[in-house]
Formats: sequence, C-alpha cells, structure tokens
Amino acid sequence: MKLLAHRLNLLLDRSARLVEKLEFTSSDEYLAALTSAVRDARVAWASSWNLARLTIRPAWILGGMICRCLAAVLRIVARHTVAHGWIAAREGLNQMRAATVWFVGFQRDLPTSAKYAEVGAAASMAMLWLLRRHVRRRRYVERIATWYGHKKRGALRKYRNLVERVARTSSFLAALLPHLMYAALVVGLKELMPSVVTYFATRTYLRSIISFWHPLYLTISLLGRLSPHLRDYKDAKATRANESDKSTKSSRERTETPSTLKQRRQREKEMETLRVEVIDMLKYWVVYAVLLAIVRTGRLLPIVGHVLNVSTEVDSTTVSKGFFGKVSRAGFYTKLRLRGKFVDEATLVFFIWLCFMPASIAGDEVKQSITKVLSSKRPIPIESKPDNVIGGSRPVDILYRKLSPAVLATINSSAFLKKGAIGDCHGKESTFVSMAIQKFHSILDLFVLVRLISKESQDWLITTIVESSALLPALTTLFMPSYFTNYGVIYVSLVVPAGYTISSCDAIQITSQSVETTLLKINDSARYLQFWIVHAAVSMILASFGPILAWIPLSTHATWLLWAYVQLQSSTIKIYGWFEGELTKKSLSETAVARSTRWIIAVLPSNVKGDAEPHEAVDTPKLEGEKSKDV
Repeated sequence: MKLLAHRLNLLLDRSARLVEKLEFTSSDEYLAALTSAVRDARVAWASSWNLARLTIRPAWILGGMICRCLAAVLRIVARHTVAHGWIAAREGLNQMRAATVWFVGFQRDLPTSAKYAEVGAAASMAMLWLLRRHVRRRRYVERIATWYGHKKRGALRKYRNLVERVARTSSFLAALLPHLMYAALVVGLKELMPSVVTYFATRTYLRSIISFWHPLYLTISLLGRLSPHLRDYKDAKATRANESDKSTKSSRERTETPSTLKQRRQREKEMETLRVEVIDMLKYWVVYAVLLAIVRTGRLLPIVGHVLNVSTEVDSTTVSKGFFGKVSRAGFYTKLRLRGKFVDEATLVFFIWLCFMPASIAGDEVKQSITKVLSSKRPIPIESKPDNVIGGSRPVDILYRKLSPAVLATINSSAFLKKGAIGDCHGKESTFVSMAIQKFHSILDLFVLVRLISKESQDWLITTIVESSALLPALTTLFMPSYFTNYGVIYVSLVVPAGYTISSCDAIQITSQSVETTLLKINDSARYLQFWIVHAAVSMILASFGPILAWIPLSTHATWLLWAYVQLQSSTIKIYGWFEGELTKKSLSETAVARSTRWIIAVLPSNVKGDAEPHEAVDTPKLEGEKSKDV
C-alpha cells in the first residue's frame, strides 16, 4: 500500500509540473478571439449582401418593368376579352334561341311523311351504330376472314388437284389451264357486261396506264432505289483503287464483327430483291419493244398494213367515191380491216394478262404439279440451263423466252459486237468489224502515247463505235426514201436496244455470291433502264410533233439519226441526267422548259411601238398602250 501511495503521489507531482509547463490560454483571450470572428463574419455577410444586391438590381429593375408592362397588357386584354366574351356568349345565346324557334317552327310546318322520314333516318343511324357495336363484339369480321381463308385454301387445293388430273392426260393443257381460265373470264365479262368492257377500253386511259405509264413509274422508282447503292459502289471502287497497302486491307476484311455481318447479310438480301426487280423490268421493256416493233413493221407492209390500220364503224360499211361524193357500199378488201373497238379491247385484255397475271396461279404451282405428275411416270430430263438462272412462268417470262432468241438472231450479224469482244480477233467474235476496231484501237493507243488525245477520249470513241456496230444493217435505209427509212427507224429505236437489253438481262439473271459482282451487273443493267425512260420521253416528244414533222423533208432520216444518238451509252446517261436534274428542281420556274417558254414568249412579235427590246415589250405592254391612248 505504501508503494502504491508513493506511485500515486509521484504521478500527481508530474501532472502538476506538466500543467505548469503547458501554459493554457486564459478565458479572456478566447472571448476576445470569438468577438473578433463574429465581427468579421458580420462584415463579410454585409459585403456579400451588398455585392449581390448591386449585381441583381439591374435585372430586378428590368424584370419589374417587363412585368409591369405585361400586367398592363394582360389587364387590357382581359378587360376586352371578358367584355367581348360576354357579348359573344350573349349573341350566341340569342342565336341559339332564334335557331331553336326556327327549327321548331320548321318542324311544325313539315308534313307528316317528312317527320316520319326524319324519325326513320335517326332510327337508322341508331341501328347502324348498334349494329356496328354488335359486329365488333361478336367479331364477325374476323370470323368472315377466317371463313374466306378456309374457302380459298380449299379452292386452291381443288385447283391443284384439277391440274394434276389434267397433267396426267396432257402436260401442255395443264400448263395452259390458267390462261384458259383467264380467257373464259374475259369472254364471260364481254358477254355479261359488253358496254363496261368497251367503255374502259375506249373511253378511259386504262390501256396506256397499264401498258406504259405504270411500268414507267416502276422503272423510275426502281432507279431511285438503286442510285444510292450504285453511288456507294462507285465510291468504294474508287477508294479501293487508291489504296496501296493490300495487307492492311486484307486484315481489315478478315476481322468482321457481328453487327457488320448482319449489315452485310441485310445488304445482300436487299440487293437480291433489287436484282429480281431489275430483271422483271428489263423483261417487260424487251417484250414491249419487240411487240411494238412487230406492230409497226406490220403496218408498213402492203396487205398486212391495210388489215392492221384501225377503221371506224362508218369506214367499214360505206365509202365515198366520185367528184359528187357518191356513197356506195364498201368492198371486201375495204372491210378487211380491224375495228377500233376490237383493237382497244384486245389491247386492254392483253396487257392486263401480261402485267397482272399472278405467278402463283399461272406458273409455279402449275409447274410443280406437272413436275410431280410427270416424275411418277418417267424421269425428268436434266435441263441444260444452270440452276442459278432465274426463270418463271408468268406471261412476261414466257414471251421473253420466245421473243429474245429471235431478237438476238436478228441483230447477231457480223456488225453486232459485245463489249468484251473488242480484243478477241481470233475466236468466235473474230469478224471484219472487230478486226477493224482492233486496228483503230491500236492507232488510238499511238495517239494517246504522243498525247494527241486523252485516254477518256479514246475510251469514248471505242465505246461509241462498238455500240454503233449493231446499226450497220440499218445504215443502208438512211440513204433510201422515207418509206424504207421507217424500217431502219424501227430497227434502230426498238430492235437494237432490245437486243442489248436482252444481253444485259441474261447476264444479270445468273446469280453470284459476291455483292460487288451483283452491283457491277446491276450498274450495267441500270443504263438500259435509263435508256427506256429516255426512250419513252423521246417517243412522246416525237408523237406530239408528228403532224408537223410529216411536212418537213427528210424528217424520217433525222429521226433515224436521233435514235442512233440516243441509244449510245454516253448520250443516254447525259439525257437521263438532264431529266433527273430537271425533275429535282425546287420550283417549276427554274427548269429549262420554263426558261425556254419565257424566252419564246419574249421573242414573239408584239404590237408595241418603238425600238424597245422584246423582253421590255413583253413586260410593259399595258403602259405603252396607255401612252398611245393618251396621245
């Protein structure tokens, strides 16, 4: 215990000495420091408040002025609005009272039958609303759609069974069955409603819409959807041509992320769809051009032309003879002409069959049924046509397969060259024209070497000569009378473009795994789609000025030269680019047609006196007239 007490005393002594050494501050000093801190904080707060007040005061004053003006405006608007609103409500109430009085008086003056009719109309509207509600509640529309789908599938099943039974007897008759059904439908409509068919064929523009304007619209829209892909393809081709590091390029192509793979597959699917649409449009324009060439050629022939020239009802029954206009009955040769109504109706029926015959009924299902029946009887022969070539059994496909060999045989002479046959002088394409072009190409190479012409000019000359080689058979008609030149015009404007279109269509029908190869073929085929658009525009212009051109000497020869110029690739691209530029103008006044019209109006003579310029005379005819009156 003594030791513990000693230790405790020692600890207390040391604590006292430690407190003496620390020298704690007194409470007066703490109070003085706290007072100084409070005073500094008050001064800082006052300074901050003055700074904020001086900073916000201009905005506060401006806001107050704006609010005061806004309050004054709102007070005026509210006063007038309330006043006018009260007046409008009072006037509306008075008008409603007057209308009610008039309506009650009008209803009292109505006869009893009219009142019953009004009640019946109101009841009918109520019943229609209740019927609509009942139909939607009972889901009659969905049930009818289900019933229709079931009946449609049953009818198609019976139709396929009928095709199979007919195919066991005759495969040709089975393939012809859908077209016979269409013919029976047309004959039935003609027998039941002859005036309706005649009206649509002769009194409306349905024929031209189906045969010309609708395919033209589809072609223009197809080119509009193709242009972004072709532009990207050309840009990518130029970029690849400028790249020099092939190893970096190959390593970049090998690394493909899932997103880029998905985009590539989507692009391939889209390009395949566009390729099929391009093939369909090329086939249609080939068939249209060949049929038009056949009809125009037939009209130029002596006896066939007399039959194909459309006659009216009066022309087929009577004919005027003699100086005194004696009318007599027409002979057999005069009657041997097609009626106008018959031609119009046949044209309408034919183009409906050509353009809108569904492939599901006319082709694929019939072909599968016939193949199924024939496979049970005998083995199917192996076709020489490759599997990756697109075929079809639509009317357009059938006519294309029948007409395209004849067109190619017509223009496949010694003058017809393909684009890849320029340098082949020892193979199948070795002809006198190809060898001459090869020699000319060598001479142009020398001119390019000595820099007399550029490489672009050389390519343009060779391409123009190659494309013009197919026109050599028709060149002789250019030096003959107009009757024979018409045959050359038909050959140059329809047969030759159809032949080149067939070559492009046959090339694009072969599918390829590479998107670049498909784009290359589509780029070549797009040129012929552009040509048929330009062909339609030029044909409409020539048809519009046909009566005037008939009086101009050598107009047929000029038409021959015009078509020879239009069918060139450079001319087609240039004219189509001009058309596209005109159609994309923002306003009609900026187009070349509007500017040309204004210029023609300006240069026309007027009754303005003086030496004023033509455009000044057109702008101020009224002022000049007033001056003359004043004088």
